[in-house]
Amino acid sequence: MQRIILLLLYLCPINAAKFPGFVSVAIVDTYTGKSERILLELGKVLNDERHLFEIKAKSIDADEENPNVAWVDIEIHYLRAKKNVPSCVQLGKLCTNQIYRFENTRYIIGFDILPHLDDEVYSQ
Repeated sequence: MQRIILLLLYLCPINAAKFPGFVSVAIVDTYTGKSERILLELGKVLNDERHLFEIKAKSIDADEENPNVAWVDIEIHYLRAKKNVPSCVQLGKLCTNQIYRFENTRYIIGFDILPHLDDEVYSQ
């Protein structure tokens, strides 16, 4: 029986628990003070209102020690000018309780965890 369980664990990778809430990216323009929130949807490429940022969330995992914190595997591209090609400013996991400022940009990016819960996570 132990061999069967070990074989199943070897064949089926164990993933972190899915985060039970909704996470949005908050983009703040440090020059004007304007801010915008974009609700993350896994696998979709999302844009802000001015189409300066392309955001794609690959996964949102709950933190093992703090249930109010999530780790977001995110890819963010920034378009400096309409004629330029978007450049990747973030690739990898970010923690939702941090604020991030990317090099050579005037924007600060943070996260907002919405109080509503994702019922699908609890039904699973």
